[in-house]
Amino acid sequence: MDDYAGRVLADRYRLPLPPSDGYELVETRAFDTYSGQEVLVRQVPLPEIVDAEVLDPDGRAAGGRATGRAVRRSTDPAVR
Repeated sequence: MDDYAGRVLADRYRLPLPPSDGYELVETRAFDTYSGQEVLVRQVPLPEIVDAEVLDPDGRAAGGRATGRAVRRSTDPAVR
């Protein structure tokens, strides 16, 4: 358990301390506190902008398309 003295991810996975050279990890091992097993954790990059459309119950695009872009507020979650 001392190998996983870094931060806790999602209140479940204990991560190791970050490497001293400071690069960002894309894939690392972690300790799953629920199952007690060592697991592999991967960072998945998310798109900054996502296009979406509203569908009606029949699966067709709903009329009345909204125009413009959504504005991100300081309270919105962000990936860092």
